[in-house]
Amino acid sequence: MDSIKQVNMKCKNMLIEYEQMQNLDDIICSLSEDETSVIHTRHEEFVKSMSLITLDSSPITRTTVAGNIFAELLSKKILPVEAITRGIDAVLKDWNDYLMEYPQFFSYIAAIIAPLLLSQNAFFDFNNLKDCCTSIRPDNSTQFFTEVLNTILISKETQNIKEQRGGMLWIYKKWLASKYVPLDIFIPHNQINKYFENDRIGAFLLSIAMYDQLKMADKKLQHDILNSWITTNISAEVIKCPQFMRALTIAIFIDRINSIHPNEDFLVHCHVKLLTHYIQSEALPVSEIIAREVQCLYGFQIMSAALEYPEKMVLRLFHHLYQDSVISKESFQTWKKDDKFNSGFDEDLETKNMTVLNSFFIQLELNDSDEDDTDE
Repeated sequence: MDSIKQVNMKCKNMLIEYEQMQNLDDIICSLSEDETSVIHTRHEEFVKSMSLITLDSSPITRTTVAGNIFAELLSKKILPVEAITRGIDAVLKDWNDYLMEYPQFFSYIAAIIAPLLLSQNAFFDFNNLKDCCTSIRPDNSTQFFTEVLNTILISKETQNIKEQRGGMLWIYKKWLASKYVPLDIFIPHNQINKYFENDRIGAFLLSIAMYDQLKMADKKLQHDILNSWITTNISAEVIKCPQFMRALTIAIFIDRINSIHPNEDFLVHCHVKLLTHYIQSEALPVSEIIAREVQCLYGFQIMSAALEYPEKMVLRLFHHLYQDSVISKESFQTWKKDDKFNSGFDEDLETKNMTVLNSFFIQLELNDSDEDDTDE
């Protein structure tokens, strides 16, 4: 018991010192030099104690500080990643008890995780996040996982790296750079409808869930398998949402960049079939069809930006989308003219770089002129 009190006191003093001095570097240096410190001898207890003490007062501020301390210690190889994942999992294990006292409990723990994921030196990814919530996966990890994503989106660190593709673009890039983790490790398929929101997080969750189906399927069966999965797991209300098309497009894009062969078209027949089927899955007004097609283009734009895809490849892709009658001329033109960012969706997107696409839109205009001449 005395040893636990010792760890708690060490953690509490550390947080008080930071609040008074704002001296994170000095704290890390002191911990690094003191080889008798609990941080060197009792890693998991230190992580668990620090995480719980942050809940006592000003939890949002303190949890972020704790996350930054963990990230720095991990980057300096003082604190092993296993100690962090096991320590946080030990806290999450009793989530039901803590939730009664701290209704925002998952938000507080997410604030500890975010600095670890955002750190450029700590080498902490979504596979490590999976290990942080072993005791609550998968039935009770959905809320925690979505809180982590939301915390990353609104964090100061994300805003600071926005010029270097922050926000949702950063999340996609981090997810794809991590060791492969199926989304249903965090969110069971039968909970996707419940947690789908018409925003960036909702589109992300749906896109990764659909990508998982494409990844695991035989290439010849991708259309049938994904179509069956959507029919079984995704509600008609979600499918009707234009953002569904953004998610489907992103899923196809991710699948293709991981499997495309040299000289092969970016979109193969089954992908064209999937896109055209769900763009017009039911009789819709022209305006709604255009809205769904425009979301496809935003999906390609998001992934091209996130992965810094070659602009010439995007140009080829646009030509294929038009030639295969996936996207109409009206939808391309609507996308081109749409300079207004949609709240909750496009804050991460830079202004469209039209230079590389000039030839495509010139060709569209020429085709339009040819059609007019033919009509006459």
